[in-house]
Amino acid sequence: MDDFYKNLKPSPDFKNLFEGSMPTKVPDDWFILITDIVGSTKAIEEGRYKDVNTAGGLTAIAVANVYGHMDFPFVFGGDGVTFLLPINLLFPIRSAIADTISQVQSAFGLEMRAGIVPVQELYHAGAELFLSKFRASDHYVQCSLFGDALPLAEKWIKEGKDESYLVRVNEKIMPADFTGFTCRWKDIPSERGEIVSLIVKPIHKDFEVCKKIVTRVLNFIRSEYGEEVDYHPLRVTNIELDSGPYLRNEALARVGKASGFKFYRTLFEIWIERTVMAIAMKFGIPLRSGHYSLNKLKDYQVLSADFRKYDGTLKMVIDGSKQHREGLVKFLDQLEKEGLLCYGIYTSNRSLMTCVLKVASSEEVHFVDGADGGFAMAAKSLKEKLKVLV
Repeated sequence: MDDFYKNLKPSPDFKNLFEGSMPTKVPDDWFILITDIVGSTKAIEEGRYKDVNTAGGLTAIAVANVYGHMDFPFVFGGDGVTFLLPINLLFPIRSAIADTISQVQSAFGLEMRAGIVPVQELYHAGAELFLSKFRASDHYVQCSLFGDALPLAEKWIKEGKDESYLVRVNEKIMPADFTGFTCRWKDIPSERGEIVSLIVKPIHKDFEVCKKIVTRVLNFIRSEYGEEVDYHPLRVTNIELDSGPYLRNEALARVGKASGFKFYRTLFEIWIERTVMAIAMKFGIPLRSGHYSLNKLKDYQVLSADFRKYDGTLKMVIDGSKQHREGLVKFLDQLEKEGLLCYGIYTSNRSLMTCVLKVASSEEVHFVDGADGGFAMAAKSLKEKLKVLV
């Protein structure tokens, strides 16, 4: 049962994950599900970074709707999501992901790859996998993954170690449910000049050493950029509702094609909802939708923003100045020379947000990435560095 994760006590903040007690070992009868977009870099270079992020958001809500809640382990990585699955939900989630692969292909022309690897087989190969979680807000509890099992699972899936790991389109039994996926916000401009998408990978097999390296990086970011509120990529004053392409993206994700009566009806419904939201926020009208008070909608986005996470790599979206970034790069270059870590970094002038809400509950998460490729482009830089170490 998935009670294993539900019963874990969340840490009060992100930094405490690396300074507190030992995380919990994942049961050996669980599975790792990894999804990503094949050729995401090319799609991003063509200006389709929002399509790539949308595909990741669709996998998250498809899995959430199988679980029936959002208190399950997953980490968003920009062009894909990593999940941990209990055995009792393996087959319905496999079906949902199979349909998501098909929907992403037909709606956005993107090839999604998904693979499911038994944790037990990773343990037999000598890998380790631990997890913990922290309470990001009253509406979102975030998972963190530790150990070397995840990169090994990624390698097995990409190299085709076992064909049974791959999720195929023809495995669909029931259609995926994307209810709760929304995409209604413009790109958010930086408050201080730059949005940095950062990925840091500790280069050490010892678990405790990796935690100390991450703590050093987090401490430096705090000294250079300030507190989280200072470098948070979302600001209430900078968040604005979109009026065009992102609304179409949401309608396209729901319907599967950008034509026909159903598409335009859905787009019209989204427009009506967007207009009501805009009026409520502009005039401070306390209309309610589910747990939301619509006049405070922007505050919810900031509170439950998924802008820092850990899955064996530290992933962060940071708002700062050019001077802040130069100080960070100098610090990371030094740790890289010492052989402690490798990192990838990408800079934009804005961030973007993709939202996943569990309908009929107060659970939500707002995935944040740097615009123009963010994490995917930082990952490309990181992979080039790691090739040298192999």
